[in-house]
Amino acid sequence: MSDRDSPANFKQTTIELIEEFLIKRITQIAPDYLKREIILSDGVLKGEPNFLEQFFQISDGFWDMGYSWFQHHKSMNWTAQELHDFLVNEMRPSMDLFQDVESDKLFILAARKPREEKPKSGRKKSPSRNKFENTVSFVEPYEYMQSLIDSMHEVCALRVAAELIQSMNLDNLSLSTLQNLLEGTSKLNPNVEEALPEITGFPTPVPLRAGVESHYRRDKWKKDTNNYAVFESTSKSNPRNRVEVYIGGEKDGDILAWEAALQVIDLMGIDAAKLQLVFASYAFNSSLNNQSKFTLKGTEVIKQIGWDKKHRLTVPEKLAKLASITFHLGRMLMECTWVEGKPKGDKVDVSVSISPLWVIEVDARGQKNIFTGKVDNPEEVYINVSPGPWAEKWLNRMGMKAGIALHQFGWLATEILKIDPYHDELALKLAIHLTMISRIKLQNKNQYEHKVGSLLEAVELEARIDKAHQDFRESYNLKQRWDSALALLMSMNWQVIFDDTSYPKWIRPNSKAKKPSNWRKEKIIDRLWKARLTIMPPDPIPALLSRRTEPLLKLSPVPRTTTKSLAPLTVSQVRTAREVKGWSQRELATCLGVSQKLVSMIERGDRTITPKLAGKLRKVLEIPD
Repeated sequence: MSDRDSPANFKQTTIELIEEFLIKRITQIAPDYLKREIILSDGVLKGEPNFLEQFFQISDGFWDMGYSWFQHHKSMNWTAQELHDFLVNEMRPSMDLFQDVESDKLFILAARKPREEKPKSGRKKSPSRNKFENTVSFVEPYEYMQSLIDSMHEVCALRVAAELIQSMNLDNLSLSTLQNLLEGTSKLNPNVEEALPEITGFPTPVPLRAGVESHYRRDKWKKDTNNYAVFESTSKSNPRNRVEVYIGGEKDGDILAWEAALQVIDLMGIDAAKLQLVFASYAFNSSLNNQSKFTLKGTEVIKQIGWDKKHRLTVPEKLAKLASITFHLGRMLMECTWVEGKPKGDKVDVSVSISPLWVIEVDARGQKNIFTGKVDNPEEVYINVSPGPWAEKWLNRMGMKAGIALHQFGWLATEILKIDPYHDELALKLAIHLTMISRIKLQNKNQYEHKVGSLLEAVELEARIDKAHQDFRESYNLKQRWDSALALLMSMNWQVIFDDTSYPKWIRPNSKAKKPSNWRKEKIIDRLWKARLTIMPPDPIPALLSRRTEPLLKLSPVPRTTTKSLAPLTVSQVRTAREVKGWSQRELATCLGVSQKLVSMIERGDRTITPKLAGKLRKVLEIPD
């Protein structure tokens, strides 16, 4: 076999034929477009000549099948007439598709005939059916056979190219679609957000809490009277206040029925709770800049949620999974009816009709599968996110005046996002729950004190709890998982203090204390349920949470109405304002959503204070204009 007839060359010839077809197709629709945008002076497509493979995932099996088909027909013991009939009759549809393509790669020998079939002189030739028959020439039988066999490479590649063109519907695409295909390699990457700091602020209103909890409390999803799946969160103090979460369908306004919704819920899993915390944190940081929309880079999100440690999956597989979960997060709908306000003050109605929890656009970059129309193995994913319409009523100035219930805000230790739910599921759910409620319990004097039973009932599936109370083995397993969860949180600098009276040493994690003689009088699970402990998030979160009013001012800054120019912010102003508040550089960095190193450089005068950064510093440190 010659090098020319290798699988690689056959594939190359096929792709070049398709590119030539596209150039001709676009030239017919918009003659000046290619000269202006796509081709160079030598007629070659800009960038990669094989641009086709950058956008369409064509399996190796398809190319192998096409090459095998070519080899089969090339090796057949044809007579001159059989070969001529095959090329003219079976190949005619492919040639008709390429009839407007002028290419020296196409040896139009299919229309050639042996000399003995030369028409009689004086007989009028019938009109040709297409341009290929206009190339009829007459050659000697041996020369004819040899030239046909030599051209089989190009002619069979033409047949395979035609099949791909029709499979991808390239012969019917509009100009705008073809432009997108050809210009895809030059698509600019969007501006993306920087990685979250170790400690970051994030809003914790009821709609967001309900959305996050719905991912790890599958058992709380119910079937309503319309056969819709609904996750409901109701206020304990006022049952009329409630938030309902649904899963939307493919069309706007559709809500998935029970069985279909459960499949989506299972597909998203608890990792979707992590992603919502990521979105909430960026939403908080964006609000500091009066922005409602932000863009995240998939490979960076993978690191933030700990997926970079999943070695059983390739990066494209992780990106594809991330894109899938994120897409379904955009289908989460919510309806809330909530009235809050001081007992003697005006009430604020924040009832919101059914609307998206998050408005999400997923931009997957990579090869597109011609059969599914999807990017199965993305090279990168960009996620454009903005909070749904609920945020306008829960995170606004009116809500702030009504009290912190409508404008709840907390601090997130982003390290918990890296907890692996497959090995430490209970630890992840516990950390998320404690993070979400930290602002709610702020009015309590003992805001960090909890009963073990209350925490487990908040995060664990009801069926697991029932089994633990009934079966010794299940009780033991739950106790072991609880101990492991506490141990992991303590290793991440969470402070855990056990109550000496209700939480005896011998049932604490990793304890070697001797059991008392009467330890069998009560089940260990029952003792554990009544045990009390104090769990505090890592420093400096407790100190930040103690400043109850400041986050409200930062989350919804008052828009500036004046256009007067401000005097440049000085280093001494920043340092003095920080010290007056009693903040460390790390605490200021957390409030700004930047690194401590940047704050240090600003105060040393090693970093210029940009107008944008100056605005954030003035708001956070309350420096007069």
